[in-house]
Amino acid sequence: MSKGNAVPAMKPAGPKERRGGGKLRRLVIVFFITLFLVLFFQSSISKISQIKVEGNELVSAEEIIAASGARTGDNFFTMGTSAVSANVKKHPFIETVEVVKSFPGVLKIHVEEYRRVAFQLAEDGTKEVLLADGSALPVAGQAANVPLDMPILSGWAADNPLKAKLCIALSQVPQQYLSDISEIRPDPSTAYEDRIKIYTRSRYEVLTTIEYLPGNIQYLGFLTNELKERGKDSGVITMLEQIRHAPFEGETASKTNQAKATNAAKATPAKGQTGSSTKASPKPTPTPSNKTNAQGGNTNG
Repeated sequence: MSKGNAVPAMKPAGPKERRGGGKLRRLVIVFFITLFLVLFFQSSISKISQIKVEGNELVSAEEIIAASGARTGDNFFTMGTSAVSANVKKHPFIETVEVVKSFPGVLKIHVEEYRRVAFQLAEDGTKEVLLADGSALPVAGQAANVPLDMPILSGWAADNPLKAKLCIALSQVPQQYLSDISEIRPDPSTAYEDRIKIYTRSRYEVLTTIEYLPGNIQYLGFLTNELKERGKDSGVITMLEQIRHAPFEGETASKTNQAKATNAAKATPAKGQTGSSTKASPKPTPTPSNKTNAQGGNTNG
């Protein structure tokens, strides 16, 4: 082959040509990434597709979702959980809120409502549920499914500050000690402004105060059982500085019986409680002993 027919060798690409090819590749990569992000954020996978509400009993899920400010179709990634939590927390019946996002598209709102402690009858005769902070919620809608397993407050004026204090006291009482209480009425006296009268489903009446209620209610089951063992299916039980019920007919309450009842009551304290309250309060007649005691008793009825 002659030299005139030889193919000339290719010159290697210069620095400028190599830089231009690399820049083009980077632009192509950026373009496709941008296109992917635009398509992704416009697709349904980046949107809130479902809002779940958990833990609600009195307030409906629809009401909580409306209060949250979140809606299905909102951007999943830009929706702030702290903002949703703050919005729900403004609801008067919600105590705590926890918001969690679960990809793809699920927003979970877990709430804890204020504990329900009692019911009351509104002026129009409808039932309302009372919460631990004294707030009232009509027993309708979601709340209509709540069992009526709490005391009913009767005779309390709407502006009576002791009613809110009673709700706080009831929130401190374990649920099992409220199951036998059917009604609570105000029964103030000169000595005890916050005295209340409790009616039980087991047909006993209890006189105590709002202050003494959380500490003394744990002994109620023992006293009612003692009365039933003695064949007395009803009676009046006083739970103030002393815990007692009226003397049996034809019998006096001896110190031995008092000590026996008190020791037995102290032997079965409520979980997390150490005993009855003995904080001094004014009384018409001072008691001879500061110790909690119980007398055997009987009342008509």
